[in-house]
Amino acid sequence: MPKISIYVPDDLYAELRRQNLPISTLAQDAFRDALDSRHNREWITRARQRPARSASAVDTAEIIAAVRDEFGA
Repeated sequence: MPKISIYVPDDLYAELRRQNLPISTLAQDAFRDALDSRHNREWITRARQRPARSASAVDTAEIIAAVRDEFGA
């Protein structure tokens, strides 16, 4: 596993140490979250660029009402 250096403000470092938090684990989690977030944004952008699967509008409120009627809700 490569070793890297990151810089944090003194007050943040002091608080992490005071609370005895695992700095390396927290940093790894933050890196993974950033990558996941970027991946999700890219996927959403691609999904929005896809052509619509249907040319007709779907009235979801009507569908929900029909389901409620069917199940007596």
